[in-house]
Amino acid sequence: MSVVESLSHLLGADADPVAAGYHLRQLAEGPPDTGIVLLAQLAAADSILEQSDPAILGAILRVMHNSIAKSIQDQPQQTIEKLDHTVIRSVAERLPEAATNRHLLLHLLAIMRSAESLKALVAILIQRPPQDWMNAGLVLSPLMQRNDWPIEAFFPECLACLPHPSLAASLLDLANYLTRSGRVDGHLAADHLETLNHLLGSVATRLGHFEENPRTLGNDVEEVQKRLSEAVALAVSLCDAVALIGDESSIGKLNQAVGLRHRRVQCEAAGALAKLGDEEGRKRLIELAGDPAARLRAIAYADELGWGDEIDESNRSDAATAEAELALWLTQPHQMGVPPTHVEFIETRRLMWPSFNDPVDVHLVRFEYSMGANVYSNIGMTGPSVYTMSCDLADMPVDDIYAIYAGWQAEHPDIFTVAADSLNEAQHRVMDVFGQHLQHLGYESIRPELLGLFLDERAGVFRGEREGTQCIIVTDGLETIDQPTAGRLRPLTASDAFHLYKGRKMLRTFNS
Repeated sequence: MSVVESLSHLLGADADPVAAGYHLRQLAEGPPDTGIVLLAQLAAADSILEQSDPAILGAILRVMHNSIAKSIQDQPQQTIEKLDHTVIRSVAERLPEAATNRHLLLHLLAIMRSAESLKALVAILIQRPPQDWMNAGLVLSPLMQRNDWPIEAFFPECLACLPHPSLAASLLDLANYLTRSGRVDGHLAADHLETLNHLLGSVATRLGHFEENPRTLGNDVEEVQKRLSEAVALAVSLCDAVALIGDESSIGKLNQAVGLRHRRVQCEAAGALAKLGDEEGRKRLIELAGDPAARLRAIAYADELGWGDEIDESNRSDAATAEAELALWLTQPHQMGVPPTHVEFIETRRLMWPSFNDPVDVHLVRFEYSMGANVYSNIGMTGPSVYTMSCDLADMPVDDIYAIYAGWQAEHPDIFTVAADSLNEAQHRVMDVFGQHLQHLGYESIRPELLGLFLDERAGVFRGEREGTQCIIVTDGLETIDQPTAGRLRPLTASDAFHLYKGRKMLRTFNS
């Protein structure tokens, strides 16, 4: 079925949402020029776009963008030359407001990087800006990654979009980058300083209200997190921008921002104040170097400004850095979203580690969140990567904590698991043998969970009981590991048990 035929089944008020999946799959599996053809056909669709299902249109745009992105990866110049900014703009302007993934069309205009495509991009951003700040960041990302585009085709006209919260942070990040990299003389938003100061005051007030009452950003958790992330991103970009512009008129609003409890905003505002020569900003940065969640940025600012020797050396130790890396990771919106109440370095070992050719330092850090009468704590890893397991590691031997993280990080085509309900006949036989072995060892109520394949070895993961205690068990017939699950709020899962098993084997093999 051709692109035109598949598309005819997807557009218009009569399109069948049930059959749409089949036709979208046909498009996704189409030839390399599918994306270019889809663009042309969408541009020629006239008023039928407005009558089409917004969700189906969004899926079409995703298929189109994926196809073109793959073509650009294989043949960058040839593919970009086939893109027509007038066609892209025509489609973008005629899509219904509810259509998802409209930002992917704008991303293509930025990828083209011609004067004409960038002027078209500015026009669309002014008329119909993206509503999500992360989508706006994706739209402008090609301009951050390349230096071969005409700045005057995009700036200063794009700054008319500063009043849109979803766009302001990304536009300022781009302007800040161009200033810092020396591609422009003076900050591109310097003439908008009054607007920037006003925005900084507004977002600081908004974040202050949120700290007093999180419901000021909404009642739905997902919506609150989205709005909070957008506000923090804007505050950070504004602090950076006014610091680069370097006008003392920004000090009052920066002092308002530095008084917030959010560590990232505090640090950026203090850094900006210090750059403007404000003594209170310098003092606050030195204080923030003692806070694990802000430590790395505070030290970086102090070093950049030439008085890093005023930072206590203890805050630069490997242990302090490990604490800071984990605290910063936990603070990210897709993790806990707030800094931990307490972090404590446990120990470091230099180990041969999965995915590394040479030994690396692996650090273990305990963290804690105090929530009134409740306390949540666990042990995370930094060094080769930063991560915390969902299961509770607090009572495990330190050797096993290293092992479970090593097993988690191990990636190889021949390391994978098969769920018990997906086993084939041969795999069932393997699991039966492992189950019989566990019965001989005294385990009861055995239920298979996973078959783990580890290079040339096999291991079965089961749930069962031993001496009346429920546990998760992994065995390869020679080595058997069990961990109790009864009475634990966050017991090891079957996958965690397999991580522990393979991590033990790898660390023993490569560090003996």
